[in-house]
Amino acid sequence: MAKRNIKAEDVMRTVEAPNARALDTMTGHFIAMTKNNKWLIVVYDVHGKNVEIVTVYEVSRKTQIENRLKGGRWVEV
Repeated sequence: MAKRNIKAEDVMRTVEAPNARALDTMTGHFIAMTKNNKWLIVVYDVHGKNVEIVTVYEVSRKTQIENRLKGGRWVEV
């Protein structure tokens, strides 16, 4: 996250209160998304009461998210 200049509190806020949530049908990971200047994408797993962050990245265009949803890679939950 430090390399991408993303704050830990932004990641946790995204997981706890996302604008949208999805499931990656290829990997089984959960996806949480929030919009500030860019879309923050948090890929994570849930193990009981614990959340494991897999990766975090930003995208500037919503079309990148829409393409994964339209293509069936991500399914909104």
